[in-house]
Amino acid sequence: MKYCLYITVFLTGAAVLMLELLGTRIISPFYGSSIYVWSSLISVTLVFLALGYVVGGKLADLRPRLTMLYLFILLSGLSVALLSFVDSPVLAVTDALGPRWGALCSAFILFSLPMFFLGTITPYAIKVKAKDLKDIGVTSGNLYGVSTVGSFAGAILTGFILIPHFAVSTVLNFIALILFAVVVMGFIAARKYSGLLFLPLMSVFLLPQPDLRLAGDVTVTCQTGSLYGQIMVVDRENLRFLLINGANQTWYTLDTGEFKAPYLRLMEKTVNYHPRAETALVLGLGGGGMDKRLRARGLAVDNVELDPTVVAVAREYFGFDGRVVVDDARHYVRHTDKRYDLVVFDVLNGYSVVPHLITKEAFTEIKAVLSPGGILTVNSLGFESHLSTEDPYEKALFKTLTAVFPYVSVKTTGYEFQNIVFYCSDSPLTLDNRFVSIDIFPDEETPVFTDDYNPVETLTIPHVEAFRKSIISWFGKAVVY
Repeated sequence: MKYCLYITVFLTGAAVLMLELLGTRIISPFYGSSIYVWSSLISVTLVFLALGYVVGGKLADLRPRLTMLYLFILLSGLSVALLSFVDSPVLAVTDALGPRWGALCSAFILFSLPMFFLGTITPYAIKVKAKDLKDIGVTSGNLYGVSTVGSFAGAILTGFILIPHFAVSTVLNFIALILFAVVVMGFIAARKYSGLLFLPLMSVFLLPQPDLRLAGDVTVTCQTGSLYGQIMVVDRENLRFLLINGANQTWYTLDTGEFKAPYLRLMEKTVNYHPRAETALVLGLGGGGMDKRLRARGLAVDNVELDPTVVAVAREYFGFDGRVVVDDARHYVRHTDKRYDLVVFDVLNGYSVVPHLITKEAFTEIKAVLSPGGILTVNSLGFESHLSTEDPYEKALFKTLTAVFPYVSVKTTGYEFQNIVFYCSDSPLTLDNRFVSIDIFPDEETPVFTDDYNPVETLTIPHVEAFRKSIISWFGKAVVY
């Protein structure tokens, strides 16, 4: 086949980017979608592709045979096919290492072998393709170019079509099947039909998936994927929960249709502090609990939610029937002509804080859509053991908010790891005695989060770990593995 090697490097190049993008969906339900997950995957990909280039080049000089090239592709296909069966145990083993080193070790264990084998392909193909030393430049350029175009195609296919519409295990199997198909094509092209004896190995797809059990009487009512992560609706006794990338976003009672999370009552009380309020903007939909509470108080509410799948799930499983704009919160705030008496900020991406929304510039833009006398209410998570906090993240968030608003008051739903609510305004607010008021005292070393400098993901590592452990204790490891 004249174009066999070009097809080979195109499809294996596509497999590299498909696998790298899919890696975030394998790891993020457990470790979140933070910069550490992306850095871990990119680092492992680059290191083991580089090792593959070196080893592939040396072996190609020793044994420049077409069958060896397709043997490496076969091994890469097998290592990809097995990922669906080993990812959960690997995530369980790396649990104790925390969100940074756990993410890195998980990426190393899961993706080092497939990336290494895929890295051997192009240098081996160059050696097989080049007929003479004088052709080596154009041959290597052509093959690397075709491989890069394949990576581009794989990235678009995975991000635009496969991840939004198919389960992670299905996409993994699809990548493995592509690689196996390349092997079949290669052995046929080389007329080495005995090499096709590997085909019975494809029975690996018929192996049963590992049994990950939910805790107690927990049942999964809905499980789906979207452009932004894994979405689950989980029922336990009379309660229903919305989990996004493994993190609980909504707490709902099935018999009464009420949203029970205590922090909602804290945020709803903002209406008491602005008795003339008529309009509200809610950033972050979840199951629609904040919308329901504010509308019950007579306010006209606009909700902004980035993920259209979350909106659909909220409507079907949590009774949400309000107005919603599908958009990035900051983009909406920057472009809307509306003004609101209240803005409620309740945005999390799974376990992770969304960095570009937690900055001085973002809060300045939010302040611009508040009407005179308006109040911004920010929901957060933190550790509280006294009437004041030394939590570095809460101190930085408080300092960032006070750089925009002259008055910021803080209440929490309890002690230890809890919701913390910040009330921000241009004039003093007299808060009632419900829940716990706390004082926060930033120091000179406490950073202000800005678009230019934002260490929010580093400061929230303890929060992510505490949040994840609480979810596992409630629902079992199946919701995050």
